[in-house]
Amino acid sequence: MAKTISFVKGKGSIAHNNRDFVAANVDRERTGWNVTYVSQPIREAYDECFGEAVREYNEKQTRKDRKKDDYMSDIKNSGNGEKLFYENLVQIGKMSDTGVLDKNGNLSEEAKAAMEVLDEYARTFQERNPNLHVFNSVLHMDEATPHLHIDYIPVAHGYKTGLSTRNSLTKAYQEMGIEHANSRRDNETVHWQIRERAYIEDLCKERGIEITVLGIDRDDYTIPEFKEAMRAVEDKEAEIEILQSQMDETQDLIKSLEEDIDNNVDLIKEQNEYLSDLKEQVHEATSLLDIYQKCNTEIGESSKTLNKEFAKIEKQVEPLKTLLGADTDMVKVPKKIWKKVFAKFKESTTIETVKNSFEKILAKKDKKIEELQKGVDDAEKFKKIVKEYLTFEGRYEDFEDYTKNPIHRKLQYHQKEDQRILTKPKEKEKAVGYDR
Repeated sequence: MAKTISFVKGKGSIAHNNRDFVAANVDRERTGWNVTYVSQPIREAYDECFGEAVREYNEKQTRKDRKKDDYMSDIKNSGNGEKLFYENLVQIGKMSDTGVLDKNGNLSEEAKAAMEVLDEYARTFQERNPNLHVFNSVLHMDEATPHLHIDYIPVAHGYKTGLSTRNSLTKAYQEMGIEHANSRRDNETVHWQIRERAYIEDLCKERGIEITVLGIDRDDYTIPEFKEAMRAVEDKEAEIEILQSQMDETQDLIKSLEEDIDNNVDLIKEQNEYLSDLKEQVHEATSLLDIYQKCNTEIGESSKTLNKEFAKIEKQVEPLKTLLGADTDMVKVPKKIWKKVFAKFKESTTIETVKNSFEKILAKKDKKIEELQKGVDDAEKFKKIVKEYLTFEGRYEDFEDYTKNPIHRKLQYHQKEDQRILTKPKEKEKAVGYDR
């Protein structure tokens, strides 16, 4: 049976790709069948790709405000259209003709053949595309159809001003020898996709997999129009199927988050109350420290006074001698002086006891303050995690778009697009040299 090649833009949900989040459409028992080719933290990838260029640039700057502290954040917040990274999702066939499991629940022959193609494509991608740094690449075998997620950062060199190496998809393509754009629809991305599709088709042919494009009648189209239309329909069919899967995943995630939100609201409230209590205890410990310092000053003054008193008393002490006039270990003091000495001794002992007591209390309070501070840090960390989790920062950036534009609207949009494509285009596009 002839199969289609799906080569579409992915959503770039790294958490989904790496199964940090598992949706209902994923068969957990088959997750072990997945293949991870690359799994590099994106910040580490940015440092590998651009770190040296950033350091060289900063060394040349005489003004601190012109230095680049975080190139990754610069790209993320850029208004020039750059994306932090790009993802392509590659699939051979569809659920109807290339399901992962056969009727007996084993790996189907169709899925096995598709897996071999995707595996070789993934392993050769970086060599073929040296300017597209792959930081995450995963083959999924735990969903309905085998498919590959490849996430990459475009790396372009040779800039004369600013950073010598930058994130630029167009220049990265050009540096790899991809033909320059002829029009908005006939650009470097289209040319690169044609090249990649052709490579995938060759891999399929080597394994006896016939490739076809469905849903287009060529009679009313010119060759360039036909080529563009058949690629577009193929991509749209695959994209609708992918969007449906992502919709199921997003709905599962929302349901999970709603439950987490209910629990987290109460937990955040408890954390805030705990923080208030911690602050009061820290204030109490700080006040005690002030008292101790004042007391310690008074103890110091008292010690000086006692030393002076003992010095005076010492002058009135007479040593006892033996009958032969030798010194003994005994001394003779007037009873009045002895009472005074004893009283001063008791006073000094009390002061020392108070001092020791305060030091023990302070030691406990120091430990308590340390524990309290850890609690404060943990609470703040918890709040940050909850915020990142609920906003999907760095993982599910399309969540906000979903809440504003439900997936079913996107599906309706793509269905309209299909109808538009099947209508003869008014404007004829220049041929791009693509042959099936």
